[in-house]
Formats: sequence, C-alpha cells, structure tokens
Amino acid sequence: MNHRKIAPVVLGTGIALTALAAPAVASADTAPAGTVTVQAKHSKSAKCTTPKGKKINISWGDGNVSTKVYYNNHCNQTRGIELQFITDGGKFTVECHNATAKKKSSAKYGHSMPNKVSILKGKCPKK
Repeated sequence: MNHRKIAPVVLGTGIALTALAAPAVASADTAPAGTVTVQAKHSKSAKCTTPKGKKINISWGDGNVSTKVYYNNHCNQTRGIELQFITDGGKFTVECHNATAKKKSSAKYGHSMPNKVSILKGKCPKK
C-alpha cells in the first residue's frame, strides 16, 4: 500500500519538474535575432625605466569601426603605443600614438580589431 502512495507523488514531481524546465528551453530558442554581444576587452602593461616599480597600463576593446586605447602612463618617459591592423584588402597597416609621461588619457585609431598591440620602450618612430 505504501507503493501506491509514493508512486503518484514521484510521478507528479517528475511532471512538475519537466513543466518547469520546458519554459527555460523555449525562451532560449526564442531569443531575438541581432542580440547585442559583449565585445572582447584586452589589457597590457609594461615596466617603466624610471621610476622603478611603476608601469604604463593600456586597455582596448574590439571595435567594429575603430579602436580606442585607454592608457595610464606612470613612467617618467613618453611611451609609444603601436597597433597593427589587417585592412579589408589584406594589407598590414601600423598606427602609433605617444602616451605622454605621467598622463592618463586615450587614443583613437581609425581601424578595428588590431591583430598586434605593443607598448614601445620609447616614442613612436617618425614617419
């Protein structure tokens, strides 16, 4: 007689759990097309020559049209931030910005998704 009482409860619980799980699956399948996704964020740092123990820190995201690099240069020296991009035609292009000593700011580059980012030991090379 105990089996008859337990079986309907277990069966009833299984149906309830299945009903609870179904809406979660349905909502994932019905997500709207073109949903905004989070773009990748990157960061990098390099040691200063002087003062010892300090760094220059940079961060950037993978933009769709351009790339903005934020920097905080704790060094006593201006440091170049160099980005290499591959253009639509498959050509490499390099852009560089000098991060002024002891300054926090940003630089915007006219290309998106750099394939290489470097913090130079000195200033950007002259073109």
